[in-house]
Parts: sequence; C-alpha cells; structure tokens
Amino acid sequence: MTDAQTATADAAPIKKMPRKAWLIIGLLMALLVLNYFDRQTLSILKPIMKAELAFDDEAYSLLTFAFMLPYILMYVVSGRLIDRFGTRASMTVFAIGWSVANIVSGLSHNFGHLVASRVLMGAAEPGAFPVVQRAILNWVPIERRALAISIATPAGNIGAILAPPLIALLATGIGWRAAFVIPGVIGIIVAILWWFADTRHTPPAQPMADAAPTLPEPVDDGDASVRGLMRDKRFWSIIAVRMLSDPVWYFYLFWIPGYLQERVGLSLSELGLVGGLPFIAAVLMCMVLGRVVDRFTERGHDPIRVQLRIFAFTAALMPLGAIITMTSSAALAIAIITIVVVVCQAWFVGYNVLLAGLFSARVNASAVGILGAVGASTSLILNLLAGSILEQFDYVALFVGLAVLHPLSAVILIVVIGRSRRAISARA
Repeated sequence: MTDAQTATADAAPIKKMPRKAWLIIGLLMALLVLNYFDRQTLSILKPIMKAELAFDDEAYSLLTFAFMLPYILMYVVSGRLIDRFGTRASMTVFAIGWSVANIVSGLSHNFGHLVASRVLMGAAEPGAFPVVQRAILNWVPIERRALAISIATPAGNIGAILAPPLIALLATGIGWRAAFVIPGVIGIIVAILWWFADTRHTPPAQPMADAAPTLPEPVDDGDASVRGLMRDKRFWSIIAVRMLSDPVWYFYLFWIPGYLQERVGLSLSELGLVGGLPFIAAVLMCMVLGRVVDRFTERGHDPIRVQLRIFAFTAALMPLGAIITMTSSAALAIAIITIVVVVCQAWFVGYNVLLAGLFSARVNASAVGILGAVGASTSLILNLLAGSILEQFDYVALFVGLAVLHPLSAVILIVVIGRSRRAISARA
C-alpha cells in the first residue's frame, strides 16, 4: 500500500458522521469542560477559602500534592479499568466521583475535609482522558477519527476559559460554596446522560460506506495487551517524547500568568481579558489540523505519516519561545505564548491520533493512561525545580531549554515511527 493511494474516479461522496457519534462527542466535550472547570475552582477561590477555613500557603501546597499524587497513579490504573469494564461504566463512575468530590469541597468545614475531597478528585479526574480515546474508537469511523479527537481532546481548555468569570459570578452572587456545589450537581447529571448514551463497546468493524480506500484498522495480532504494548519500540518512542514535551505545557500553564504580570506588566484585569486567547486559538487550530488529517486519510494517505509531518512542522515553531524574554511588548509576548500553547495542544491531539492508528483499540485506553502518568510525572519534577532555576538563572534559561524539547521529540518520532511506516509500505 502506498502513502498516496487515491480513490477511484467513481467513488461516492463521503457520508456524514452518524448522529449518535456527534452525541457521544458532545457529551465527552461537556465532561472534559466540567473536568477542567472543577479543578480550577479551588485555585480561583483560594484567598476566600484560606480565610474561611483557616489555612496558609504551606497547607495549600499540601492540597496541591493531595490532588497530584492520586492523579498520576490513577492515570495508569484508569486505563486498565476502562479496557476491562468499558467506557460506559468507567466514565459514569469517574464523572460522578469528581463531581461528588467537588460538592464535598464546597461543603467542607475544616481542612481535613478539603484534603479528602482533593484526593478523591485527583483519583477520579484522569480517567476521563483515556475514556475519550476509547469512546471515539468505539463510535467514530476511521475516516473521521482525527477530527473527532481534535474536537474532544482540547475541550478541557473551554473549562479553563470559563472557570474564572463563572466561578467569580457564583461566588459573589450566591456564595463560594455554591461555586463548588452547582457544577458538581451538573456533573452528576451529565454522567447519568452518558450512561444512557454510551451503549457500544466495540469499534466499528468497517470504514464508512462509500468512502475512499483507506489504510486498515490497526491489526489485532493476538498480543493486544499492555505487555505487548510495553514491548513495542514505537510506544516507547511516544513515552520518550511525552517525558520531554509534556513539561513545556505544564510550565506554561502554571507559570505564564505570573510571568505576564511580574515581567510583562499586565494587571490582573488585563490578564483576565487576554489570558484565554491562547486556549481559544488552541481549540480552533486543533480542529483545523484534525480535519487536515482526515482529508488526507479520505484520499488514501497514511494518517500516521501525515501526523508525523504535522509534528515536524509545528515543532519548528517552538524555538520562538526562546525569545519571549527578549521582548517588552505584551502583544508580542502573548502572540508567542499563543503559538506555544497551540503547538502543545496540537501535540496532545496528535499523540492520540498515533495511538488510534498504531495499536489495537483494546489497549488504547491503557496507552493513554500510561502516557498521561509519564507526562504528568516529569512535569511535576520540572515544576518542583522551576523555582530554584528561576532564582539562579532567571526565566531565560527555562524558556531557552523548553524551546528545544519539541524539535528533539519530533526527531525521535520521525526516526522510530517514520521508519516503521516506511517498512510497512515497502512490504505492501
């Protein structure tokens, strides 16, 4: 099979994605929006809650740790649970779990209750992301998967955009406890809707009717297991690049708001006006890139090789991040930050496209969980060291170092996975 196999002249038009698949994608997006929204509430209401529940910044760091530790551990476990019990039961339990945790946070009357709620939230929230991957494989035909992944995966950014104004509105209008309880109740309702909607447990057996010839589904060679996955050098190459590239995203997520206020000179109100722009751009660009991959797939191109080219192109933009500290212009700094955020999100979508095309659907959820845990772990290490690095070398060293990680990651993917695809094409 060649990389550019074309459709026959009399091929019928591509059919639209089934309506039920759009419903599933919509519910996945709603759950991811709530997932990101709920995790933002504590940080936004921190000053109010410190006074109300009598804890200090050192105790707040304990709350962050109480969330992150089970989050990392459950990323691995949740993937295995999804592969065993399916997306219907798993997402329902996960979503109800983090929604209940959010409600408990709002009803907390002492610091111990708050710690317990953060542990439960950290254990429940990571399972949403492997569910997204597996549910898309279950419901969406291969010719539309890149688009579906690119729509659903970055939807959490919408929650990050909506959280500050809506939480402030709830807290000032009704009370800070309502900012936890109301989204928690909504999450439980959406989880119940998911239970009734997600009734399929296996991927579509065939591509959509009348579609142009495409590459087949990943072959189930009898070793569709986590053990087989861990023996695959292609998966190890993705592990390596997640270890390298994920810290870029987490650093920008946690440190850039402070940088824009302390070094660029934005006020808090100005940051509120422009802070969501990179995330909005990321959501839109991920959808565009997902559609690009699908268009090439419809024409018979290998979606994996198309995705590798996108990795290479976007990685070439990342060195721009090294010059953020060289500008005093807020507009230019935000423009560069937007490019970096867009690339980071495009890569998260691209990883899932690779997993869907390289490995059996039966291990995709486990693969997403393992990769999420690996990326979160190295990102946690960087954020622990970032303060010391800033004290000794300032932001310049961090921005320069982070700017080379995606180009290096792209080289690894192209060398390992690109060679394997060429070998497959040569045998076809």
